[in-house]
Amino acid sequence: MSASRKISADWVFPVSSPPVENGILIFDQKGKILDLLDPSKAENIPGAIEKFKGILCPGFVNTHCHLELSWLKGKIPEKTGLSEFVIAVQKAKRETVDEEIHQAVIDADRKMYESGIVAAGDISNTNISFRVKRSSNIHYHTFIEIYGSIPEMAEEKFIRAKALWDQLTREYLLPGSITPHATYSVSQPLFKLIRQHAETTHSILSIHHQETRDESLLFLNKTGWIVENMKKLGVDYSWFKPTGKPPLESIADGLPAGNRLLLVHNTFASPGEMDFALETFVNVHFSLCPNANLYIEDRLPDIPLLKSKTQKLTIGTDSLASNDDLSVWKEIKTINRAFPGIHIGELIEWGTLNGAKFLGIDNRFGSFEAGKTPGINLITNIPEDQAVFSSGSKVVRLA
Repeated sequence: MSASRKISADWVFPVSSPPVENGILIFDQKGKILDLLDPSKAENIPGAIEKFKGILCPGFVNTHCHLELSWLKGKIPEKTGLSEFVIAVQKAKRETVDEEIHQAVIDADRKMYESGIVAAGDISNTNISFRVKRSSNIHYHTFIEIYGSIPEMAEEKFIRAKALWDQLTREYLLPGSITPHATYSVSQPLFKLIRQHAETTHSILSIHHQETRDESLLFLNKTGWIVENMKKLGVDYSWFKPTGKPPLESIADGLPAGNRLLLVHNTFASPGEMDFALETFVNVHFSLCPNANLYIEDRLPDIPLLKSKTQKLTIGTDSLASNDDLSVWKEIKTINRAFPGIHIGELIEWGTLNGAKFLGIDNRFGSFEAGKTPGINLITNIPEDQAVFSSGSKVVRLA
């Protein structure tokens, strides 16, 4: 116990158990949790106890980010809708160099760690972030993302993604999955290849879902900007036949029902679509990226409705192309301001333990339990009624 550190705050949120007022957290030099004690036992603890004003909570888990797009910070106009956003990103990609991208990845990784993030589910379309992830203090699960709406190119697209996955997992020894980009951007043959790989490797999957209203229009009657963008890009989309069904229902056969699945954004998801997801997939989670939703579509998902359907909600940041910061804490504050009826304890759980459970790392992260090394964050300037955080509420990483 001599090498341990003992800290206390107004409240300690273990997440896996109820908050402890004036709780005492004991951990070793490596950040491993040794114990969490009620303040009545403070007299029996040898050594000094460091006391803080605020809330102690585990390190945050960012379930959805695009680290390799960090170089786009400030370069993409806000509130233009997903159609114009995609066009702007594609244009910017033609005007940059690898050195700029690599440095932006290094800076974003460092800032995420400083903001109290301990783990992340990161989307990659290239290998440019692999070297940074290998040396990072953050635990990353990399989703090798595939686009490919032309059926004849399915095998070529998959082989390219598989080569990246092999490099990630064999050369860099990092965890990862091969995953589809979105319901509308992957052909049926490609979905089949992704599903086969996921079932063989028992991997977790992530897919962008209902980030734009036009996603439904495509599957219902083949109208909207997705079709128009395909024409602009010179892509032959004549093979696509509308299903007359919602997007997820239309492509559900392309996703394994038994694997952990993350539906990202859900900005325009209806109650029926939420029910379908929960009934069809054994272990489905929903990732909320509110600041990106406001940045692109100027709209938030119906988070209270989602909450009424499931507790498997997690928090992501999306990319610096669509956000000012890769901070889970700032996402929590945005949800808190928009929906003050959701208790801050729930928001912290979404940003910690729920994300760790989805990524399959809750044996190490997500809660204050003996033996875990979850990271320790101090939230300062907390409201007395634990209702709405002020603009001055900040996060300080303690371990």
